[in-house]
Amino acid sequence: MRLLASRLTLCGVCCLSAPLEAQVENYKVGGDGLSWDSQAAVAGGVDLQNPALIRPIGLAETDNILRSLDWSDSPTLDFVAEGRAHIWDNAAIEGSAAALVDGDEQTSSGDRFKGLGTDQTGRIFFLDFGASFPANRLIYFPSPSFPDDFPRAFELSVNDGRDYTQQGEPRYQVLKRVDLQTEPRTVVDFPVQLVRFIRLRILSPNPFEIAEIQAFGTGFVPKGTYNSKLIELPTAAILGTLSIKATKLRRQPDGVLLPTAAAAASVDLTLRNGADETPLVHFEIVDRETGSEQLTTADAYAKLAEDFRGSILDDAENWTWKNPIRIDSTGTFTYPLELPGPRRYFDFQLFFQGTSTDLVQIDSLAISYSLPLADHAVGEIAVLADPFPPGGVVAVPAGRDTLFTYDIRAEFGSDAQVGFDGLHIATQTEPTLLKFEMGEPLVEVVPDSVHADAQGLMLYFPSNRVTPSNNQPLRVTFRTAILVYATDLVSHLIDSGGRLPQPVAAGDASPSVGTNTNRVFFSNAAGGGILSAMQIVPAVCTPNGDGVNEESRIVFQVLRLVQEVEFSIGIYDLAGRRVRQLFLDTLSAGAYEHTWDGRDATGELVPPGAYIARIAAETESGEEVLARTLSVAY
Repeated sequence: MRLLASRLTLCGVCCLSAPLEAQVENYKVGGDGLSWDSQAAVAGGVDLQNPALIRPIGLAETDNILRSLDWSDSPTLDFVAEGRAHIWDNAAIEGSAAALVDGDEQTSSGDRFKGLGTDQTGRIFFLDFGASFPANRLIYFPSPSFPDDFPRAFELSVNDGRDYTQQGEPRYQVLKRVDLQTEPRTVVDFPVQLVRFIRLRILSPNPFEIAEIQAFGTGFVPKGTYNSKLIELPTAAILGTLSIKATKLRRQPDGVLLPTAAAAASVDLTLRNGADETPLVHFEIVDRETGSEQLTTADAYAKLAEDFRGSILDDAENWTWKNPIRIDSTGTFTYPLELPGPRRYFDFQLFFQGTSTDLVQIDSLAISYSLPLADHAVGEIAVLADPFPPGGVVAVPAGRDTLFTYDIRAEFGSDAQVGFDGLHIATQTEPTLLKFEMGEPLVEVVPDSVHADAQGLMLYFPSNRVTPSNNQPLRVTFRTAILVYATDLVSHLIDSGGRLPQPVAAGDASPSVGTNTNRVFFSNAAGGGILSAMQIVPAVCTPNGDGVNEESRIVFQVLRLVQEVEFSIGIYDLAGRRVRQLFLDTLSAGAYEHTWDGRDATGELVPPGAYIARIAAETESGEEVLARTLSVAY
């Protein structure tokens, strides 16, 4: 793995430069890669001091929580979301509250609250840690230069970052109220509890100042958040795999951290990639009476008066999220990203969850990427007998083999792009290739190699490689069955030279087809059951040791399921007694096969005769069953 040659951070975008001639590059943060701190846009409750790893902040009794935080001298806008720490007050007097958390006892609020003849009763200071911390002591005091200028009465309230009003604001609980404070240094001790928000209300009229507010606790922060900067690759690229190295740890009574598989902690990771620098879209309210909105830019939105600021939404057209990934064990884990491309930008988020003693540490995160094979590629699926279906909707019977055509057209922006010499089409059942065609007009071509299995169809054609100088449209005609109601037959361009596969987008790939999609639906005639196409092959099992028909295969399809449900497969005699349990686990949509060797649960051969193979699925609407008879003979 090679390190990135350099990096440049501009306006919150981390720009990466690397040699473009390499087949596959890696973006890496942590370990021997970039530091976690350099890639952070917002971080709350996580420790970024070690550039090689990231984990929740851990506290000793003498650690001031507030010194470990990145503070903003402004009110929190979203109290529920975690991230940067904020401090503010309710005073109309010009000045900053940041001095109260800067760790310097010589700086303070100064003269802001010392105006002659001004009643200071009702001054309120708010602190948002950005995440919930285990705390058991809060302290505040004036500067050494003015030890007598301290509030004589106060009310201290806290919120754990879990309890909110219907409006999404913290619901505070009073921790302590003092009507006569006689000591300059105020110390409030309490049993360890989670604290995210502090509200300090001044109840005395006298002039005062505060030099520092401090908070102490022990253990690890149970929740933390890390949002990366917007990462800009050297050019639009194809993302390959995400590799994460993680360690589950538990803090021992002596404070030592030890790897512990049973630690009650996890990290959820989300990642998205995009075609531009703006993952969000902004809207301006153009009619306050109706609330109607129109699209505007982020810069224009920031200049709008509050009354005219409308919705801010994810840019679903140009940005795509990867399904969340949960890391809850120790090891190095690799996941295919399967995101659209080529695209130039991505960012990611980590959400840490644990306890005061248990945590997951992320040692490194790496993302592979390579130059695109073509500027763009579109694919279009159709039923062979119905290339122009009504509304462009491709609909087929559930679980039944259907003849499809898949047209693909690539676009090249440079003669330097290497093109492709392979194609993979993902299917749910093993497909059968009937014809491969190239060119305009289409001419049948024999691919150099073909491989089909339950995951899809792979074709290689290096003898007819598609390049900028030999850019030919493709058509693949094949037979397969669809098992889920709305199925995307996803395809990728393949380069046998080692670059990453490039996803093919749905679109208008051929004028002879009118679907502009890669999605297939079930037709209205399709039934509503999830079990289908059960067969026993052979129907007579003869386990007599001669090597012929020693086992029977139980073949079936599961339709429509996008989430797993529990299945059982068993062999029963004609009296209904179970002879053998072959399978008891969860399944989702797919084609499956199990075998029976004519033996019972004890491993003994069963008597000759007729038996029943029974498949049962436990669904929300009840049990669904398919059964077929088979025989055993000797």
